[in-house]
Amino acid sequence: MSETENTIAIIGMSGRFPGAGHVGQFWDNLKHGQESITFFTDDMLREAGVREDKLHAPNYVKAAPVLTDIGKFDYPFFGMSKREADMLDPQHRLLLMCAWEALEDAGYVADAYEGLISLFAGCGFNNYLVNEILSRKDDFSEEELQMVLQTNSNDYLSTRISYKLNLRGTSVTLQTACSTSLVAVHYACQSLLMYQSDLALAGGASLRIPAVEGYMYQEGGIFSPDGHCRAFDAEAKGTIFGSGAGIVALKRLEDALEHRDHIYALIKGSAANNDGSSKVGYTAPSVEGQRRVVSEAMMMAEADPRTIGYIEAHGTGTVLGDPIEIAALQEAFGDTGAKQYCAIGSVKTNIGHLNAASGIAGLIKSVLMLYNKQIPPSLHYHRPNPAIDFKESPFYVNTALTDWAAAAHPRRAGVSSFGIGGTNAHLILEEAPTSPKAESRMEQVLLLSARTDTALDSMAAALHRHLQLHPELAMEDVAYTLQVGRQAFPYRYAALSGVDGGLKLIGKNKTDKGKAKIIFMFPGQGSQYINMAAGLYEHISLFRRWADKCFAELNKHLGTDLAPILFGSSEDGGANAALLEQTAIAQPLLFVVEYALARCLMDWGLEPHAMIGHSLGEYVAACIAGVISLEDALAIIVKRGELMQQSPGGAMLAVSAPFGEIGGFADEGIHLSAVNNPGSCTVAGDGEAILRLAARLETAGIGHKLLPVSHAYHSPLMAPVLEPFEQVMQKYKLHAPHIPYISNITGDYMTEAQVKNTRYWSDHIRETVNFSAGIETLRQSGNLMWLEVGPGKALTQLVHQHGIESLKGNVLNMMRHSKEDESDVSALLKGLSACWLSGADIQWEKLHPALPGRVSLPTYPFEGRQCWIDGKQDSEWVEEQGLATAAGDSEVVRSSADRAHLSTAYVPPADGLQGNLVDIWEQVLGIRPIGIKDDFFELGGHSLLATQLISRLRNLIPEIEIQFDRIFNYPTIEGIAEQIEMQMIEHLESNFH
Repeated sequence: MSETENTIAIIGMSGRFPGAGHVGQFWDNLKHGQESITFFTDDMLREAGVREDKLHAPNYVKAAPVLTDIGKFDYPFFGMSKREADMLDPQHRLLLMCAWEALEDAGYVADAYEGLISLFAGCGFNNYLVNEILSRKDDFSEEELQMVLQTNSNDYLSTRISYKLNLRGTSVTLQTACSTSLVAVHYACQSLLMYQSDLALAGGASLRIPAVEGYMYQEGGIFSPDGHCRAFDAEAKGTIFGSGAGIVALKRLEDALEHRDHIYALIKGSAANNDGSSKVGYTAPSVEGQRRVVSEAMMMAEADPRTIGYIEAHGTGTVLGDPIEIAALQEAFGDTGAKQYCAIGSVKTNIGHLNAASGIAGLIKSVLMLYNKQIPPSLHYHRPNPAIDFKESPFYVNTALTDWAAAAHPRRAGVSSFGIGGTNAHLILEEAPTSPKAESRMEQVLLLSARTDTALDSMAAALHRHLQLHPELAMEDVAYTLQVGRQAFPYRYAALSGVDGGLKLIGKNKTDKGKAKIIFMFPGQGSQYINMAAGLYEHISLFRRWADKCFAELNKHLGTDLAPILFGSSEDGGANAALLEQTAIAQPLLFVVEYALARCLMDWGLEPHAMIGHSLGEYVAACIAGVISLEDALAIIVKRGELMQQSPGGAMLAVSAPFGEIGGFADEGIHLSAVNNPGSCTVAGDGEAILRLAARLETAGIGHKLLPVSHAYHSPLMAPVLEPFEQVMQKYKLHAPHIPYISNITGDYMTEAQVKNTRYWSDHIRETVNFSAGIETLRQSGNLMWLEVGPGKALTQLVHQHGIESLKGNVLNMMRHSKEDESDVSALLKGLSACWLSGADIQWEKLHPALPGRVSLPTYPFEGRQCWIDGKQDSEWVEEQGLATAAGDSEVVRSSADRAHLSTAYVPPADGLQGNLVDIWEQVLGIRPIGIKDDFFELGGHSLLATQLISRLRNLIPEIEIQFDRIFNYPTIEGIAEQIEMQMIEHLESNFH
């Protein structure tokens, strides 16, 4: 059997435990021997409503493992209304957040995952329903009581999470009391091994409600007399129950290795069984049942007991349970010939017994031990339970943080969880295989996004802290994980990481709901420079493949390799620069660079809505549009360059004024070559005439610049070229464009007739480049993103000079200017990032042909808001947000934060009907303020809430019948009000007649 067969990789984790809001804090508490039990004062208990007689009872233990902020939930993030969130069992909320975090920690987005993601989970008894909901049942309408059932039944725990996260695999809720979450992990492993899932989430949650409450100790019972769990100790007399939640993300090891996932640890074998009836009573543990489950897990793992260095025991610290567990483990291990080589411990000594979440807590603890190669202390152990003879067993209780020494075999651990009623589970874990550290050879772009601006700021701060704490991380792995392993939200942040690991902000932005249409702009001759795109050729394999394909084709026509001219060494720089000024060389090389870059952008997801080229650039646009094949285009460009170079010499001058304003300064041989914007032009002509014009413009104070060209392009001086070039074009088949692009001659979109007229192509060499008119034509298309796909920034500047108010940073360069001191890769990544910041979808994974690894990074910072059915506000959160409630309103926080995720601005009601509808919507959805243009479903509404809405509308206006489908067809207050008014008019008219 191969090393990977029947092995499961743990690739993601999330948890919330007493004293720990996340897994990292949990491990820090464990290794420092932190006991996370809260001991309450009498005043704390009185404030929580505990009766005085209880407070003074001698056997009332004033302690509990408390999970903080159990009422806080980021309901807008999950598309819920405040009212639904208030009703939802907090256990379900916790697991929903943990499931999201576990997937993010694994580096996956459910929406983009091609395989099946399954979920196996369970939770504890619903104290929220009993203590908070049912006591207020008379306040609920019939429709709301239906929602109470759906939001508080464990039947809907897993399926709701699968719905909210778009998980399309098996979705099962399991309930086996204390062993629930570890049994869930076992069945998740089985689902993966049977190829019913490709990725599986598994875990559980349990909450004690009310949280601030002690318990009554009874001699011989399961509860601890003093609030401490003393597993395996002689003074152990019981455990203490608390709250927590956790989920792990799992994959088959072979798949995890193939996809270079971040692996915390391996599950080599798992088993689950039941005691049956061969024990003292239903709630009693069984040596035989526990022995069988441990033995089966070791058999599945093919693990010799002598290779197991740690057991995370169920370890409840009860007089009866601890000796039975050790006896079962001894029988399962058998006679190993060695004593006290296997450490044993129980997380319950740190955080208490988390009921349905206890197994996942023990599993996550053990995984962290293997990952960090340390064994933390099991607390409160001084001398063994008299019924346990550790000296004659393989086990010893570990009481101090120790390094887990390497051995001839991998480090291994066992994890047990036993449920009241007899369902037992055991897992055999193994440390993850080592993977070589990747080296970043180029800059990387780090992307973050969130639903709100404040969450984005929190994410950025968390990422910076994480990178400072983990300098060993390869930046390519970090970048890849953030690019492909996180869902994109409207508020976006991008930073560039240099090869030295330093970060530089590229930008922050909130994307508009409508995506901009992409315009490709291809510059013409004059923008070239030595070593242009050399960095792209070196580091971007896709660019190199397209460029090499072009070079190979060019070599057939030129008989020489152009690549060394473009990407030559510094010693050849002067000679190559001189060659690059020759039209016959410059034009083919510019075409290669622009075409290869355009193909890369398209492969990465930036499909152009339309294109425009400047002179030579129009040929790139034509080739991309399918007018000319690549092979034909390269042959044409070579011949075009040769012919133009053979034409009479000349010069060109860029002038900062319209042609009509400089006519008095120009000699007769000066011709309008290009109209680039309404306030400037380019002229061409005889070299001496151009120099005379430049001198006159200097005297007149008119800006101008002599262009680095050897000929007077787009002027009558090109006349000798026209007929021979038209004959060249007649040899090639020309096709109608399948992507629209602009003609330089007309400034309008190219037509099929123009494309197939060979005279057009010869005229193109002589006629004025009407680039400005082309920009005006394109801007009629609406929201645009202009990308200069080639060297320099000439076209970018021309677009800006048109004074288009709606640009908002949507004019971008994909390559650096020759004088800019940055790398080619940096310029490209900044351009791509700017596209992404503006809302474009980019297939970032294609920028990493050699698959990087996924790494564990900070997950989404949920912005919790108090969600509790009693309507009490979280005063601390309200104070932090600087908010206030409406007078006499104890149910709903008036908050702009509630509206942060909406696509509409707030519009108040305009009349009484709309005002009444607003009141109803706010009551049903539980948030304020709601505007008349807000979408019911974007506010968190769904079909069950729509039923409540319809019921209240019918009570408001009983004389008309409002159909259920109206909410779906008219999901705004404005729309519903119009429908009601129409029906009321119809009702009055029918009564009148």
